[in-house]
Parts: sequence; structure tokens; C-alpha cells
Amino acid sequence: MWSPGQRIGDYEIVAKLREGGMATLFLARRTGAAGFSRHVAIKVIHPDLANDEQFRQMFLDEALLSSRIDHPNVVHVEELHQYEDAHYLTMEFVHGCSLSQLQRALLARGRRLAPAFATRIAMHVADGLHAAHETCDESGRALSVVHRDVTPENILLAY
Repeated sequence: MWSPGQRIGDYEIVAKLREGGMATLFLARRTGAAGFSRHVAIKVIHPDLANDEQFRQMFLDEALLSSRIDHPNVVHVEELHQYEDAHYLTMEFVHGCSLSQLQRALLARGRRLAPAFATRIAMHVADGLHAAHETCDESGRALSVVHRDVTPENILLAY
């Protein structure tokens, strides 16, 4: 698997952010001409799943569907690449924390999320899910996207 300092195309791996059931998420730095530099998130399918056609197709389908969703409450998928035998997505990096990280930090202080703030988060999540569900293909046909993993770990809160 990839490690900090490794270059993958135009990207330098900065850190491993987290590992899920199907893929690993990395923080990377995109570099370009004249000192251009920008952080992105890179999602790469696990090597043991990369050779499984069903998992690879699920990952590719996620990439193609996600790239069509354009909404401020949905992480923007920028590109799909292949490096050696691994497909990976480059996505907008959200500088912040997950809802689950915030919940754990509050719990450690004996606090809870304020109801008004929780409601605001829920409204933004619903807006993003609605945008995903309303996403269409090139001909305007609804793709009827359903997010099957809406969890506090997958809800990102920008600082």
C-alpha cells in the first residue's frame, strides 16, 4: 500500500487518513507548474479487493456516479486514475473532522451536540442526499443514486 512521501502521478502522499471496508483514504498534495500546490484526498481500493471484479466495478461505479454530483454539501470527486493495478479517486479535501470525531471529543468533555447545531447538520446532510438522488446522466435521465453508508464517520464538518 502507499506511504507518506511516495509520489503517485502528480500527487505526493502526505498521510494515511483512514481505512474502510473497501478502500483507504489518503491526504495528498497535488503539485504543478510555478509552485502550484493543493491538498486533495485520494481514495484507493484495497489491494486484496482490486483483483475482485465485483469490488473493482463497485468502486468504478461509485467514482462515475460521484463525479456527477455537484453540490456544496457533497465532497467533489475530481478525477479517476489508475496507478499500476490500482484505481483511485482524487477528491476535494475537507479540512475539518467527521461528525463521529466531534461526537467523541464532546463526549470526552461530558458534553453533547447542541440540538440547533445537530439540526443544522442534519439539514445539510439531507440537502446533499437530495442532490445525489436528483443527479442525472448526460441525457437528463435520473440516476436515482442512493447513498448506502450515511454514518457519522462519513459526515464531514469543515472548520
